[in-house]
Amino acid sequence: MIVVFATNITNRLRYIFELYFEELLNVPVSFTTEPDIFQKESGLKINYSDQKFAVGQLDMRPHKLLFQTGLDYQNLSSVTCDEQLCLFPSSKDSFLPFDPFAAGFFIVTRYEEYLERQFGKHQRYPAKHSILYRNKVLDRPVVNQWAMLIAQKLHEHDPNFSLPKPAFKFLTTIDVDNAWAFKNKSLGRLAGASLKSILQGRVREMQSRFRVWAGKGDDPYDTYNYIRELYKGNEHLLQFFFLLGKSGRYDRNISAKNEELRALIRSLAKDFKVGIHPSYRSNRVKGELFRERKVLEEIIGKPVLSSRQHFLKLILPVTYRRLLKAGIREDHTLGYAECVGFRAGIAAPFWFYDLKEEQKTNLRVFPFQSMDISLRDYMRKSPEEALELLKKMMLEVKKSGGTFISLWHNESLSDVGRWSGWRKVFEEITALGLALENE
Repeated sequence: MIVVFATNITNRLRYIFELYFEELLNVPVSFTTEPDIFQKESGLKINYSDQKFAVGQLDMRPHKLLFQTGLDYQNLSSVTCDEQLCLFPSSKDSFLPFDPFAAGFFIVTRYEEYLERQFGKHQRYPAKHSILYRNKVLDRPVVNQWAMLIAQKLHEHDPNFSLPKPAFKFLTTIDVDNAWAFKNKSLGRLAGASLKSILQGRVREMQSRFRVWAGKGDDPYDTYNYIRELYKGNEHLLQFFFLLGKSGRYDRNISAKNEELRALIRSLAKDFKVGIHPSYRSNRVKGELFRERKVLEEIIGKPVLSSRQHFLKLILPVTYRRLLKAGIREDHTLGYAECVGFRAGIAAPFWFYDLKEEQKTNLRVFPFQSMDISLRDYMRKSPEEALELLKKMMLEVKKSGGTFISLWHNESLSDVGRWSGWRKVFEEITALGLALENE
């Protein structure tokens, strides 16, 4: 048990201490505002205040962030600790040269995103505006690393405190934006796509399209049996998200009324967890998210509690409030489209804290660290370069413990055309993830 003293136990303070100790370090934590009670405690103690006590506890002179309400621009000066830049410098008599609790709260809650005024394409928060990107630590799970730093200081203070062994987990997620490249497409869409292929000189693609449409060839996006075989016996490590919105400019999947699509979803839902991929349209049409969730529930015959936003459209706190209202309890949207990295600085699921309401919610956020499209289209990585980068990130997670989550698409596993060579990346990352988890 860790006992924490503070002059005021705010929702912010309780949230971040519980995240560090109970979720990342698996150590119970309690709080008190009474100096007498705190001094009588015989176990491990942290004084998170400017008050002076006799020896027996670790002292951290707090930053004001956890005692504030509302949003304000923060001084994001940094200090070097453990060979990296850390936010919110602390005093010389604190057990670390920075305040990991204020810093962790700022990063995990995405405080900076609430203050953003210049969004990128599709109204997405730009990675280059992130303090982690600017400090060149976006590729590290800094919050997990800070948790281990805190644990190390506790162990040095009291050797009876056992340092937790970092536990590695991994999860693979697959977004199905287009269940098939050519199958189950209308004659009009077939003709239009074929004409486009001809005009762009993609004759082989046009020929493949007609072979599939005539029932004489395999659809390149039909990678589901391949995925099944690769994850046989480890089905709990993979999750699908299906786009079932009405057709639109950015929502191009097959109709949710299509019987082959419905049969595919039911088949996968027998072995894998299935979530909704809320459409682009759902961000502006009232009730659309609720309708799409109900469509998927009707198809698989059980509640749908998880989601990932199509095009990764996420505006805080609006999107998460909408998900909660629609009955979603797990979201997998938090990550960047234009690069890989730890958007919330953490490699672990956590509860969404609504900074406008100043309270922890019951929406569980699962941040992902890499996406196939980010690596190939935005970062221009070859399969070999992508593999090395992903291995490096996974090993970073292994060092401090956490969950490495990757995002793929059924089409990127086709191993043809623009995705030639990417199956090897998928297979080797899966093999490494299984090996690290079982060590």
